[in-house]
Amino acid sequence: MVLLSHRVERLAFALLLILVVWLPLPLGSNRPWAWSLMELLIAIQTILILWCCREAIPWRWLKPLRWLLAGVALFQVFTLLQLLSLPIEWLAKVSPGAASLWQSTADVRIVHESASVSVDPQQTHVALLKGISYLLLMFNCGVLIHSPERIRAVMTAFVVSGTFQAFYGAMLVLSGVSLSPVFAMVIGDIATGSFVYKNHFANYLLLCICMGLGLVVADLNLLGAHSWRHRMRRLVEALLSAKMLVRLCMVIMVIGLVMSRSRMGNSALFITTLLGAVLALLLYKHRPRSLTILFASLLIIDVLVVSSLFGLSKLRERLEATVLVEEGRVDVLNWSWPLVQDFWLTGSGAGSFYALFQNYAPEPMTHFYDHAHNDYLQFVIESGVVASAVLALVVLLVLGRCLVTMYTRKDPLMKATTLACAMAIIAMLIHISVDFNLQAPANAASFVIILSLGAIAARMPRQGYVSE
Repeated sequence: MVLLSHRVERLAFALLLILVVWLPLPLGSNRPWAWSLMELLIAIQTILILWCCREAIPWRWLKPLRWLLAGVALFQVFTLLQLLSLPIEWLAKVSPGAASLWQSTADVRIVHESASVSVDPQQTHVALLKGISYLLLMFNCGVLIHSPERIRAVMTAFVVSGTFQAFYGAMLVLSGVSLSPVFAMVIGDIATGSFVYKNHFANYLLLCICMGLGLVVADLNLLGAHSWRHRMRRLVEALLSAKMLVRLCMVIMVIGLVMSRSRMGNSALFITTLLGAVLALLLYKHRPRSLTILFASLLIIDVLVVSSLFGLSKLRERLEATVLVEEGRVDVLNWSWPLVQDFWLTGSGAGSFYALFQNYAPEPMTHFYDHAHNDYLQFVIESGVVASAVLALVVLLVLGRCLVTMYTRKDPLMKATTLACAMAIIAMLIHISVDFNLQAPANAASFVIILSLGAIAARMPRQGYVSE
């Protein structure tokens, strides 16, 4: 029975690695059938874990995630409350904006003068199911990622997935085909990989590049040497090692990122690399000289040389020619502020932005806007200030814990993992200021795994929990 439980637990971890690679493949899991499959796979994984832990759940392994789990769980409870039907008099006091909208329809009279805080209950229900899946995914990561080997395995899965996405996206553009071979999506001169939207593709590559950097940094101590002869031998070994393969994968991902023509995605890469270098140089004690060389190579080789060969000039032209008003994003942001004023406390219901925005646009829409192109703004509109602040707090808590770990711990893998996770968090926080990457299930689930990974690595013993 013990052997069977061990095999089932290994199967559950294999499913986690499969999820990392699978999530971006079906159009970024941003279709109902695709995110339903994601929810099913996470549910199956959770059932396998609960069966393995039927005698006792390893709560000590979950301790590093307790605040993250609590914050996300509270957010889902709040989303559930948005679906409760309230008497219209009560609703008018709790959410006057929602009461006004419901009273302008016939639905409120049909449902005995009651309505919910959410102005689009169907979409809020969909968002709730996604949120519960993300919460279960965090729990699963806490139970399954219990050793340094598994931390490396998860980071490697991100590198494999990101490399495939970058290679696939670049090859489709360079081959000149008009339709993608699987979903028959239109292919232009901008790389999107298996995603539909270029910025979701760029954001996913950002996360994967950060994970690749963590793998490289984790092994930098191997380059330490005392003599020139010893250093040369170590250098040759490094060139032939798996670390150099990861470095090559990072170059491929940078190529894909540049070919996405995502302005903020590429800007976030540059800013995050600079901030990561500063953080590493400030927080790493007894840092190897190769750490500085690595970040210099990221800036010089990846950002300048490789990017110049694969479309940096076109990206620069887009940056210089950027007029946000022409794209309508400024209009969307300006027109969204009245929504914040009317729904700042309770929100309009998770996933309800599109239905609500149509009622607030002062003029006919010429473009389709189902998101606010700013995740901060959309979370406040849909979930309110309090619930959004809870999510922001737990993310910043993980970021702070990663920074502390970089300064206090000596284990090279844990320090490198928290550096990679901190950079991924910073990159996401930068990118979502102008886009809606957390609305794409593949990106959101990947970010959930990275947050969990950062919290786990910050507290994991050097030999892991299994060997204790």
